[in-house]
Amino acid sequence: MPGFRYIVLQGGIRREGTLEAASEREAAERLRADGASVLSLAPAPAGHTGSGKSKFLERLLDRITIRSSSVELVLRQLGSLLRSGVPILTALTALARTAPPPMQKALRHTAERIREGKSFSKALAENLPGIDRVTIGLLGVGEANGTLDTMAVHAAGLKERARKTREQILQAFSYPTVVLVAAMGIGAFMVRKVFPAVMKFIESSRKGVELPLPTRMVIALDGFLTEYGLYVLLAPVVLVVLVVALRRTARSGEWVDAIALRVPLLGGVLRFHANAMWCSTMGSLLGSGLDVLAAVDLVRGTMSNWIYAAQFERVRAMLRDGSSLSKSIEATELYRLTPMAHTLVSVSEEGGHMDESLLEVGRFSEDQLTRRVTLLSKLVEPAVFVVVGGFVGLVYFGFYLAVLTATRAAR
Repeated sequence: MPGFRYIVLQGGIRREGTLEAASEREAAERLRADGASVLSLAPAPAGHTGSGKSKFLERLLDRITIRSSSVELVLRQLGSLLRSGVPILTALTALARTAPPPMQKALRHTAERIREGKSFSKALAENLPGIDRVTIGLLGVGEANGTLDTMAVHAAGLKERARKTREQILQAFSYPTVVLVAAMGIGAFMVRKVFPAVMKFIESSRKGVELPLPTRMVIALDGFLTEYGLYVLLAPVVLVVLVVALRRTARSGEWVDAIALRVPLLGGVLRFHANAMWCSTMGSLLGSGLDVLAAVDLVRGTMSNWIYAAQFERVRAMLRDGSSLSKSIEATELYRLTPMAHTLVSVSEEGGHMDESLLEVGRFSEDQLTRRVTLLSKLVEPAVFVVVGGFVGLVYFGFYLAVLTATRAAR
């Protein structure tokens, strides 16, 4: 399909871009339908129609620049507009005027695809890079049963909880990490720059006097950093890259995640985080009217933990064979990882309200996650200070004893 470069005036703002359309007339009609005044419209030069490599790079850039919080805000505003009776195309046009630039383009393209006959959920999945399957699933269910406004707000709520969880974990460990890196940097600077200059003075004036043990330890540390300092700096980076690389495939990813789940305290944080995500997500999907098998399929595709993803794959297979959700959970590792969910699901399968039970487990897991993260951060901070204090104290003590020894030898 040919592309057209346009310059329009929309909402008092001058905008430029590229639009794919069958003809120049169709392109102009689409722009005017969005409430824009067309200032210039001409065929786009070859290579500017958004195909091939340029289109891939464009989508990659959009995926990086479109933040999850922006998607969350747009979904919440969209739900409010739809609930007020505003048509979907009018709502998307209004949101495109105030959204960040990458999101504006995604919303305009989504509106164009809807005019071509596509559903909102499919059009959004095509034009909003990085949007998760659960959000698309919720919006698709909302379109099917006429509750798109409710499902949009519901999806925004799920994204908000996930964002707050990530922020909570990052905030808990950011301060200890900064302190550790800064202190290690200062200590390394003293050992590599300050201490060698002092040692020249000590060696020239100690007159055969044996240096104290702390001073010899610092000298040995200086030699170690001189020989292997680069490897010490690269070790954390290599470890992170190795873990990320191993987690890219299911087999090695399960091995890494299994080890992480067994680490004291950290394993509890990871387990409650995964439990909060899958219980809240599945409860929302079931509450929207989706059947259990479809909900499990969507949840399985969104689990970042390979252990949980593998267990949901087994649950899905058992559901297809006619098993109930509670029996499927009981036959997998989910029974051990989420015992409370199994208990409530077993009861609610007979009495109904399974969605409410799972949402309750999700809220409980979020509370436990908050407590575990707080406890872990409280334990990490003093441990960091002990390590940093010991390192810096050793350097200062060794420096002080070295100067004292040299002064006595000079007398």
